[in-house]
Amino acid sequence: MNIKLKLLATLVATALTSACGDTKHTLTPVETPATQQPDGSGSTGDDHGHTEVGIEGRLVVSTFDSNVLAVLSAKDGEHIDSIGITGYPQYLYATEHHRYVMAVQRDAGMVEFVDGGVWQEDHGDHLHPYEQAPSLVDFALQGVKPTHVNAGQHNSVVFFDGDKDTAENAQVMVFDESNITNNDRDFATLDYSTYQHGAMQTVGEYLISTIRDEQSSSTLPSQIGLFHGHGDHFDQDKVFDVACPSLHGSAQSSELVAFACADGVVMIDTHDNAFTHEKIMNPAEFAEGERIGMLRGHPEKDLFIGSSGTGVYAIDPSNSSVEKMEWQASDDARLSAAYFSAEGEHVVLMDSAGVVSVFEGHTHDNEYHWELAHNITVTTSDLAQMPAEHGFTMTLSQSQQVAYVTDPINQHILAIDLENGEFAHTFELDIVPKNVVWLGIAGEAHEHEH
Repeated sequence: MNIKLKLLATLVATALTSACGDTKHTLTPVETPATQQPDGSGSTGDDHGHTEVGIEGRLVVSTFDSNVLAVLSAKDGEHIDSIGITGYPQYLYATEHHRYVMAVQRDAGMVEFVDGGVWQEDHGDHLHPYEQAPSLVDFALQGVKPTHVNAGQHNSVVFFDGDKDTAENAQVMVFDESNITNNDRDFATLDYSTYQHGAMQTVGEYLISTIRDEQSSSTLPSQIGLFHGHGDHFDQDKVFDVACPSLHGSAQSSELVAFACADGVVMIDTHDNAFTHEKIMNPAEFAEGERIGMLRGHPEKDLFIGSSGTGVYAIDPSNSSVEKMEWQASDDARLSAAYFSAEGEHVVLMDSAGVVSVFEGHTHDNEYHWELAHNITVTTSDLAQMPAEHGFTMTLSQSQQVAYVTDPINQHILAIDLENGEFAHTFELDIVPKNVVWLGIAGEAHEHEH
């Protein structure tokens, strides 16, 4: 595949609401680059060679109905390589340390892994960065309908839904980057006795995962279980004594795991493996049938963001509050992406019309609030020109305060500076981008995804 990419110095005024002009942007890093030592010398002091590795990382981009992934430099959009996998991946996710992309081929029942080629290793007195060509690795997962994927601080998890029509059961597979690197199949799997559209989070050697009543007519679970890992399998320790009807959506914060139910959100306290729970009920102002169905968390904040489809809410377990954020989708649009930034300073929302909203967190009267800082419109092009089966998609850098957004109409990827809400770069493609994910050496904090 011939993929031509270039860095545009300015944005075309007729295509975008804001132009870079001649402004030189300095993007804010999450932390000191991995090649620099705590004393600021930039030298590791050991006797083996070190290659300078930039903090910007790489982007992996898919195209609709294609089995080829494009790997680009997140610094300047340079095309690094094109990697062929078995089939078309419906979803792309990064593993726990952002070295590999998990290419989820739900229809084919397969998850393949591409090494982004940028990572670091702990050498005791320093972290050693590495950079090499991206590649498809041998490690892969197979199961029925891989759907929900999480990348935590120490491992990655894939929930295979199973299939009602073929009576194939659900599974959860928990593994880490060392399994992928070494093609090591020695990881734990939870095997269910029924199908379900489930959700899960890992806490150390424990898995908190959903349970579906086998007699239920719904594919959604209604209970939450605690499972303890033992080698290649999990044993059930308990079922939490709380109903969670039509469970859909989970997330994790520093010491809490949250699951979204039709009537509220269950919070499980994981401190010292206590595994106690409380439930925050839906607020009275919710319309009939409204419920939280998507959750986001961050490992350094005991706060969550939830979406009900019609609104986005800040959930504070410390006071059991569910506060509606000052966000509204564009006309005839819906929420299409929501993320915490790498250090949790921002919440970044995007609707299906390509409007990106950046919120900044503030404490006022001992309560935490999210205030709108920037609204950025990705394109002023006629949205009717959006290619079939496409939409705007977004990924966040975990080393800089940057969001990358695909624009399938104009075949662009745009880099947005979260600090000032301006376009930092535009990468012009000769492919139509479908999904995008950031890979590289992350900062100290990275988000948990559902």
